Amino acid sequence: MTAIFDMDGTLFAGDSQLRFARWVLRRHGWRRLYLLLVAPGLVLRALGLLSTQGMKRLFLCYAWGMRREELARECSAFVQQELLPAVYAPLRERLEQHLAAGDETVLCSASPAWWVGMLADRLGFARAIATPVQVRGERVPFFPHIPLPGNNRGRIKVERLAASGITHAQVGYTDSMTDLPMLSICERAVLVNPSARLVRALPHAEVICTGHRREHGLCFMLRCLFGL
Repeated sequence: MTAIFDMDGTLFAGDSQLRFARWVLRRHGWRRLYLLLVAPGLVLRALGLLSTQGMKRLFLCYAWGMRREELARECSAFVQQELLPAVYAPLRERLEQHLAAGDETVLCSASPAWWVGMLADRLGFARAIATPVQVRGERVPFFPHIPLPGNNRGRIKVERLAASGITHAQVGYTDSMTDLPMLSICERAVLVNPSARLVRALPHAEVICTGHRREHGLCFMLRCLFGL
C-alpha cells in the first residue's frame, strides 16, 4: 500500500517556507534587509508579472550568501526544534499506522528540498519528493535555480511521483485544492482541516479536523517576513 502525504498545512499549520524565513531572520537579524528585495517582487506577483516559481526563487534571497554547511545546520535545527513539535498528533498517529503496516510512505511537498528530506527522514517516510533548489558553489546564490519540471506543485507533483515510479496510491493526505491532481492518482483522499471549497470538491473524502487554527493569510505572512 502506498500513502502520499502533502506537508505544509497537512502535517502542521502554516507554510514551512514562511516558517523557515522567520527562523533565519530571528537568528540572523541583519538578513531582514532582504525585504528591500522581496517587496517589489510581491507587487510584481500581485500584478501577475512574476510566476509562483519566480517568486519562490526571489523569496529565498534571505539565505543569499549562506554557506552550504551553515544552511544544512539551520535546516536541521529548524526541523528538529520547530517542525517536528508542530506535527499534528492525528497525522503523526496515522503515519505511524502506515509505517507499522509496512506501507510505502511518501512525503510530497512544494517546499524546498533543503528541509523536506530532513523532516521525512526523522518522521520515518520511505521517500521525499520536493522542489529541488540548487546551490551551486559554496554559497546560496541570490536567485537559486529550480530545475525542470519546476516548482513541485499541482500537476508537477504527479510528474515527479511518476518519475520516481509512483503512478498510483491507495491514499493521499492534503489540506489544499492545489493537490487535486495528486489525489487523482489516489484511490482515497483524506482532507486535513479542509476549506469548505475543498470539501465540496471531494464530498466523499475522509476529513481529519485537528482542532488547530489554520496558519495562513496576510497577518501570518507578515509576521514571518519580519521574523516576528
